[in-house]
Amino acid sequence: MFPEIFLPDAAATAAAGLDLGRRLAAADRRGALPSSMLVTLSGDLGAGKTTFCQGLGLGLEVEEPAAIVSPSFTLANEYRGLMDIFHLDLYRLESPREFEEAGLEDYLARPGLTVVEWPEKMPPDFWPADHLALSLVIQGAGRLLRVIRGLKIGCFL
Repeated sequence: MFPEIFLPDAAATAAAGLDLGRRLAAADRRGALPSSMLVTLSGDLGAGKTTFCQGLGLGLEVEEPAAIVSPSFTLANEYRGLMDIFHLDLYRLESPREFEEAGLEDYLARPGLTVVEWPEKMPPDFWPADHLALSLVIQGAGRLLRVIRGLKIGCFL
């Protein structure tokens, strides 16, 4: 069973992303990460997905982590840091075909970290088996961070 972490506010949500970013940076420095990684992030509107991504960017030393915004309208944003971050938002997609037509699948093979919000817009078997799947669930004034699927690389199980 994977852990669940209660995050009482936006600062705690960003801190959880920061922690993951720092862990990924440390693992990358050790050469323990593949060149391309995937994190999927599920949660309702307002659950804190973008706030989590801002913390993640800070942990990966993105030049301007506060500039990390939801790519709802652009579908993809790119950020440079220790690992490049490709931030995808599938909320507005109507079908898996639109994912392919937009060229978003190319991000999954690029060196860096691809973070996908609203991964449930794609069929469950679409995503590679070895990826980190997270969910943010609104719980009262806070959020519950759930690890749905861990990575086999050892530092996130």
